[in-house]
Amino acid sequence: MKKNILLFLFIITIFLFFFYRQSISQYKVFKIESPTRIFIDTNKNLIFDETEPLIIKNIKTLDKDSNLKEYPILNEITNQQKRYIEFETIKLSHKLLMNKFITIKNNEIFVNNKKYSQLLLDKKLAFNDNKETQKKLLNYIKSINLDEYFLYNQKTKKFYALYTENKINFNDYKLVHISKIQNLGKYRNLYLNSEKTKIYKNHEKTTKEDLSTFKISNLNIFFQDINRINKPINKCNSLACKTLKKEIDNSNESIDFAIYGINNQPEIIVALVNAKKRGVKIRWVCDFDKKNNNYYPDTEKLKKYINSYKTDEEYDKKNPQAIMHNKFFIFDEKKVWTGSANITNTDLTDFNANYSILIQSQQIARIYKKEFEQMYYGNFHTHKKQIKKTIINFDKNTKIKILFSPQDKIIDNDIIPIILNAKKYIYIPIFFITHKEIENALIRAKRKGVEIKIINDATNAHSKYTIHKRLRKENIKVKTENYAGKMHIKGMFVDDEISIIGSMNFTKSANNKNDENIIIIYNKEITKYFRKTFIYLWKKIPSKYEYFDPRAESIESIGSCNDGIDNNFDGKIDADDIGCQIKN
Repeated sequence: MKKNILLFLFIITIFLFFFYRQSISQYKVFKIESPTRIFIDTNKNLIFDETEPLIIKNIKTLDKDSNLKEYPILNEITNQQKRYIEFETIKLSHKLLMNKFITIKNNEIFVNNKKYSQLLLDKKLAFNDNKETQKKLLNYIKSINLDEYFLYNQKTKKFYALYTENKINFNDYKLVHISKIQNLGKYRNLYLNSEKTKIYKNHEKTTKEDLSTFKISNLNIFFQDINRINKPINKCNSLACKTLKKEIDNSNESIDFAIYGINNQPEIIVALVNAKKRGVKIRWVCDFDKKNNNYYPDTEKLKKYINSYKTDEEYDKKNPQAIMHNKFFIFDEKKVWTGSANITNTDLTDFNANYSILIQSQQIARIYKKEFEQMYYGNFHTHKKQIKKTIINFDKNTKIKILFSPQDKIIDNDIIPIILNAKKYIYIPIFFITHKEIENALIRAKRKGVEIKIINDATNAHSKYTIHKRLRKENIKVKTENYAGKMHIKGMFVDDEISIIGSMNFTKSANNKNDENIIIIYNKEITKYFRKTFIYLWKKIPSKYEYFDPRAESIESIGSCNDGIDNNFDGKIDADDIGCQIKN
């Protein structure tokens, strides 16, 4: 009798349970074929049936095969980006729905009284006909560096590139960030998609115009093009290097020069030694740290060959962060060669991007000589005195202003006012840009309608002091270069009116501590030339690097994994660097 009562109660309980489920319209999710195609237990018999899909029609999600022609805002989304969003959406849908009891009202799924479709929209993983939802999804996907994500097959224990064409069973794979992968070097089965291979293999020029040099009056400009070679070479083969060597060879009386250092430029060393042998008076100053070391090894050789030099070693002991960062030569007190290029095989070739300039002007040469002699006679950094000078009328169409750090406070007194007075455009190719006041000035200029574009070096992009991420949030366009070489230029071009070039990065140290020099040129034709070179470099960098930043030494940066250079200054070169251990 007792057993019969228990059986009766059990049957009643089961009946009430199913009645309860029926009364509140709750259904179990059996399978998620896609985030908008859900198989549920519609007849509530707890048996999976392939004929029971619920189609969510008020939102759309992405997968690798999504056709986005109807949505122009999303047209530029790549297969790699689709695959990432597909993974993230499926992961969320499984978390919200799989093996859960859900509520259905008007063909809409509710999870904890919240619309499932709205939860996907809120996470920027879905969109609808509202353009705002499309823009949010696009901005979200552009904010992520997808080259840092990989697929991990939990069955085969292998990693694959996110854009692999392999057929995917999403239950077998996990999306993994590169920082979570151990022993990455042993994984060789990562596939480059056709778009990325094309970037590496077919790197044609974007212009037929020769931009390597520009001459106006007694002023020559030389452009070292980062696109031309993927490995530094020890020959003096660029126009900038050949011009420098020619001026050394042709000097008759004196050569004074201030350099950060010298390395792998034997032809320049030989030319200087030969000039000394024929009676040319040579003096030079260089950067040395408090331990009497220079960053470039061949500087020691030059010290032995030409011993009439001075260094900032004593000042580095007092202020170790300050450096003698100039790169200028004065020939016979008549000509000046200067710019952003160090005397190295990375800068005086077309490996790093640089500008160099040769100016024939006794007035300008005298200004540089005054600055040089302050350092040669023992005063560096903040111990120098400001040189009195005015804007030079170079010719009828050209005015030139010469400035030196730290005395002239160049960023405060010149660069920021130029930014704030810009009307049309500001183009900046730069190695390091970290100065907060420049950041604020650029944002102000952008807000009043000035077009701003910045080409950023990959090293700077991954520095903790970088400002480019906030600039991007203010809709300022910043592309990070993806080459083995550096975007070593320190420049700014404004309104087809003003050009700024020199040795000074846009940092507080360069403004307040270092020995630096800058030339500001007021000339329409010269600024138009610099603008052309900037646009050329801008077009060479893929558009995806406007939204995230390639690493300086990785498969993302062309040639960086076989150039023999420590591109990201981490002490590891090529195959030893984790970024280069991912192979196609």
